[in-house]
Amino acid sequence: MDRKKWISLLLAFVLLLTGCSGVSFEEFVGDLNAEMATPFAEMQYTRPDMGAVQQALESCCDNAQTESDVQALLEQIFDFYGQYNSFYTNYNLANIHYFRDMTDAKWEAEYSFCMQNASTMEAALEQLLYALAACPLKDELEQHEAFGEGFFDSYVGTSIWDETFTNLMAQEAALVERYYDLCAAAQAVPYYSDAFFTQYGTPMAQVYVELIALRQEIAAYAGYEDYPSFAYDFYHVRDYTPVQAEKYLREIQQELVPLYRQVEERGLDVGSLPCDEKAAFAYIKDFATAMGGTVRNAFVLLETAGLYDITYSDKKYDGSFEVYLTDYAVPYVFVNPSGLQDDKLTFAHEFGHFCHDYASGGSISCVDVAEVFSQGMEYLSLCYGENTAPLVQIKMADCLRIFVEQAAYALFEQQVYQLQGENLTVENVCALYEKIGNAFGFDMWDWDSRDFVLIGHYFSDPMYIVSYVVSNDAALQLYQMEQAQAGTGLARMEEQLTTTQTGFLAFLEEAGLESPFAPERLTSVRQTLEAALT
Repeated sequence: MDRKKWISLLLAFVLLLTGCSGVSFEEFVGDLNAEMATPFAEMQYTRPDMGAVQQALESCCDNAQTESDVQALLEQIFDFYGQYNSFYTNYNLANIHYFRDMTDAKWEAEYSFCMQNASTMEAALEQLLYALAACPLKDELEQHEAFGEGFFDSYVGTSIWDETFTNLMAQEAALVERYYDLCAAAQAVPYYSDAFFTQYGTPMAQVYVELIALRQEIAAYAGYEDYPSFAYDFYHVRDYTPVQAEKYLREIQQELVPLYRQVEERGLDVGSLPCDEKAAFAYIKDFATAMGGTVRNAFVLLETAGLYDITYSDKKYDGSFEVYLTDYAVPYVFVNPSGLQDDKLTFAHEFGHFCHDYASGGSISCVDVAEVFSQGMEYLSLCYGENTAPLVQIKMADCLRIFVEQAAYALFEQQVYQLQGENLTVENVCALYEKIGNAFGFDMWDWDSRDFVLIGHYFSDPMYIVSYVVSNDAALQLYQMEQAQAGTGLARMEEQLTTTQTGFLAFLEEAGLESPFAPERLTSVRQTLEAALT
């Protein structure tokens, strides 16, 4: 199944639903300003009506076989896509509200409802596209700007989203929901304590074992030899393979772990300086203003419409993210801060995603490309923010940790799916995690080898973590360019913010950046980090 196709279709429908089909997407985004945006405080959540979704789907599929007027059929297609977009807008709103207070039963129920029905929405989308591929008006539809010649070639035959596959995906969502329930309950005990791991970490680990087994079943049903290959294709549309990635991760171990051990042994601790919400916000405002252009405009939108939450709460989800609210055509940033200086960089990271979504009107790029902009914003903020001297060393140390620690996490995730049958146990999962962690230098710090249960991506976003590693390399290149000649790194990022490229390696080629897999690239990374940290 070619997911690039339907992602492109979604973008086309978003454009048409905004009433901007007669102008270019860049013109539409350029016209979007803070005054036009709905403030977040005024956004209304409505539980998705799955009955109405089903009715719109059936009507469109039935009429696709009999309709003789292509414009009439397009209107029905757009009606379905309006409901599709609204589903995910409301899903993201429920996500934000629930993650703001994970003790709130109302929002937990709404988030659960949306999560459980996400597989139904994806199945409906596939059913629609397969019906359109078989309809008499297919050729005329492909002449429309919403599709394009050959669009439906990938939707001939049988859709993977049959009843069995949909049920498997619903089972996966239920397990992820169970994990979040445990996360909420675990707030009753001290974080990262022995009580935390004993009372809640063990059942979290059991959920992960069940997820691994289920995902292996999903991959097999979809016709893949292993789950990493399935996830790379199905979720991330990657133009490199798990085999390439694993080779790269092991090269990081050889090239960068010695430096990591050296830095950790020295005990670099500049990140322990306090930082409050006001200071973190001022940091973003200062560098966004200095950068100007799209970045400044995005910040004005974020500030004016209140499209962020960077307050601390012990009831909030322990993490940070950015989502796009399609019905309102705006992004949103969520951060649960630590109260330390690196909160500035965390906010900058999510703001990088915000700028990408703002400029592109909801990015259709793969996660590897999206993370270039988030991490790139962190690096470039060091060049345009105020009082960044302490942050430079914090970020360079963080850069090294991203390469090493996220590489370890990614390598563990790829290998853990090799455990099958009677070998797939909590004990063996823990043993593998400890083995890889020690090989990557985790023994240099106060590490509890049970803490893989705290890495939410393992549960909710499988095979995502490697994106942090490869994109960190591309983002660092923007910083290296900026250091070599002021303004070049920022200009390169600015010109790429509207990219529609869904392949990471293809994006790097278009952007004039080097592949992280290129010979000697890790040597250049090591030399830059050594200069900053030793």
